[in-house]
Amino acid sequence: MDCPVWDLRALLAENQTWDSQTQSNTEAQPELHRWHFPVGHGLADMVHRPYWQFPAMSYYPALQESTEFKVMWRVWEDLDGTQAEPSVPPTTGQGPESVFEFTVMSYNILAQYLLEGHPELYIHCSDKVLVWSTRLKGIIQEIKTWRPDILCLQEAQEIHFQKQLQPVLSDLGYTCVYKRRTGSKTDGCAVCYQHSRFFQLSVSLLELRREGCELLDRDNVAIVLLLQPVTSQSPDQTGTPICVATTHLLFNPRRGDIKLAQLVMVLAEVDNVVRRCKAIGRECEVVLCGDFNSFPNMPLYQFIKTGQLYYHGLPTWMISGQEDLSHQTHPRRVYAPLLPSSLGINDNCQYVTAKQTESPPSGKLKYSQGFLLQLRYCPGACERPRDLALIPGVTDNTPDQHEKQPCTPTFSNTVCHCLNLSSAYSHFITGTDRQEVTTLHSNAGATVDYIFYSARTERIRGQTDKRLHGGLEQIGRLALLTEDDLWSLRGLPNEVFPSDHLSLLAKFKLRISPL
Repeated sequence: MDCPVWDLRALLAENQTWDSQTQSNTEAQPELHRWHFPVGHGLADMVHRPYWQFPAMSYYPALQESTEFKVMWRVWEDLDGTQAEPSVPPTTGQGPESVFEFTVMSYNILAQYLLEGHPELYIHCSDKVLVWSTRLKGIIQEIKTWRPDILCLQEAQEIHFQKQLQPVLSDLGYTCVYKRRTGSKTDGCAVCYQHSRFFQLSVSLLELRREGCELLDRDNVAIVLLLQPVTSQSPDQTGTPICVATTHLLFNPRRGDIKLAQLVMVLAEVDNVVRRCKAIGRECEVVLCGDFNSFPNMPLYQFIKTGQLYYHGLPTWMISGQEDLSHQTHPRRVYAPLLPSSLGINDNCQYVTAKQTESPPSGKLKYSQGFLLQLRYCPGACERPRDLALIPGVTDNTPDQHEKQPCTPTFSNTVCHCLNLSSAYSHFITGTDRQEVTTLHSNAGATVDYIFYSARTERIRGQTDKRLHGGLEQIGRLALLTEDDLWSLRGLPNEVFPSDHLSLLAKFKLRISPL
């Protein structure tokens, strides 16, 4: 007989309502007749009803002592109206347009040496949940439970990853790419993907430390991977490549300027991968995930989502929003230029090529080719001349200004990008105003982990023609929890969740058209 699964939050609400309605009759009923929801460790194991022995003459059968009720702490949220779980095999059709479904997990697994180096953050935890062997089992179980197609890890301690995690992941069908932090740090990031579902086109291992640059003097790293989905065997169908990037930005709440500089470097590498794909006539979708050490709706977060940030004069603590230092009369501020020109990255989060830095042309040419190319999709170029002859396949295609216009800052002292990213999470429990959290320790809980993706956008062609263009379509996610939910489990880590971060899991749909 299958073990019934319960939504814990619904059970708790029912239990509280039942208790209030029967409070006056508590003395008349034996305690063993009531449902029990013990706080803390008990909830981590199961919810159960004590064995109820009925009188011998009763016609009610005795309940079996083996009856158990699993606790479903985190529930899968379907976002497209279907009931497909993330473990259901994806559909790959042979029609005019097929779909490729895949899941992405981002998980900060808490490096053991960082845990042991900061015991003050885990004084609420029992000793046994902090032991690495115990946490390792929980981490592996989390991955096995959801079996993501793409797994992005942060704070993966090198020796633990190489000796213990990677062998298990290899047995599960994953190919792994790992990058250790620079300097004396012994943890790093990893991207693992199911080799039966993707093959690797390129990989970039980024070191975010740059000698001679004041804002890039920390040992953080990033991985940017270009993956090709394995779809149909038919030669006339191919999936759009997916650029997967993961990073773990600096923690220091007061140095948002460093986090912003690190993020610009990561976005520049992602943009470089996307542009290389477009140079050969292919689109490229983006998944950017990791621990950004920034709160929702703060400047760093808004920069990722809106694609633009005016940073000149901004207090550095405000960029991530992890601490409120508004009481300071002379806070540290970030000023333009953000990065030195010697780094080769402009305010568009793009690498500067030799053609862009060459001197203006001399002689009869008044404008450079690069300058004229920027005008290809300006508003004037998108207007069709009245006397232009209509030639099918030549002059019948109107430039898509929204799609093709180069990414340029609206104001000076502004950084921007053109990746069109959305967040896989809303940062509130669905249907409520209760805030989700992705991490919790002795001081507080917060959201600092994210999965961003290039979303499908609506294009309007003419008066009535509206089409969804490119991008990924999110069709599901694994719900997060509130800070109160986690404290009822005695915080993080605990017997259920082995890290001080929760894993993030999202499911996407990629549409595949014939070549």
